[in-house]
Amino acid sequence: MNDAPLDQHQYVLGSPSAHVGLLNCERIAERRHIHNWTVAPHYHEGLSQLFLFGRGNVTGQIDDSHYRLQSPALVWAPALCRHGFDYEPEMLGWVITIPSADVVRLTEGRPWLRDLTQKPHVLQGQQHAALLAEVQLLVGRIEEEHQRYGVDRNLALESLFQLLLLNLYRGLPEEPGTTPSGTGRGRRLVQRFEELLDQHLHTTRSVASFAAMMAVTPTHLSRTVKEVTGSTAGAIIQDRVLLEAKRRLVFSDHPVAEIAYALDFSSPSYFSRFFTARTGETPASFRRRARYTAEDV
Repeated sequence: MNDAPLDQHQYVLGSPSAHVGLLNCERIAERRHIHNWTVAPHYHEGLSQLFLFGRGNVTGQIDDSHYRLQSPALVWAPALCRHGFDYEPEMLGWVITIPSADVVRLTEGRPWLRDLTQKPHVLQGQQHAALLAEVQLLVGRIEEEHQRYGVDRNLALESLFQLLLLNLYRGLPEEPGTTPSGTGRGRRLVQRFEELLDQHLHTTRSVASFAAMMAVTPTHLSRTVKEVTGSTAGAIIQDRVLLEAKRRLVFSDHPVAEIAYALDFSSPSYFSRFFTARTGETPASFRRRARYTAEDV
């Protein structure tokens, strides 16, 4: 995919399956030791990001467009969107990272919002000052909720994140010229594949089945996914199953065997082997560790 590297560890910790909670929220200042206030152009497979710049100037590249952003500014970078930034030292800003599968789920039944999330967008300027002030309040709330642990945490984060997307949507018609254009045929195919994967996760995990849903050959789908993301279609399917398994283990009290059957595994032992091979620990061990860590934060 052009000359931008696929980010596996440098700017986001782990793959989509590592984001057990709904999203990750952090201040850009907390990341300065990674990049010395500079992030080289890169992209993520399976993860979308929302950047809010509250104070300080930023220059950046989003796909093939270059920007000089004056705070406050809001940037939406969907999965597979190339992006990179040079930040003013000690600037105030946040980055929210969310699995694209959750973006698909949260925009289900709202095609006008779904379409928005599939392309990169930028909002800045005085005409958006009131809207961006509201966005900063929402991000502050997300930052607070992100530090909590409880049955209500994800519901609060989902609601706040949907309000963020709604504000982005309301701002765009006033500034149509600032939306970078085009996603490419291959990228659109991968986005459609990931949407269908989220919708049919519990009924099929066959690359051939997903190819048939999109009226393409399995070979074409596999080649395109590998070309665009650097991962195989099978690996993306397994990563999505693993994410769902982790979330059910952490956020529900269902027995491991019940989770295995709910995820369409033929037996609990097969589920345990699948999970252990990919995480290095059994489902029960992961559940104990993840809950202990979350409660201890």
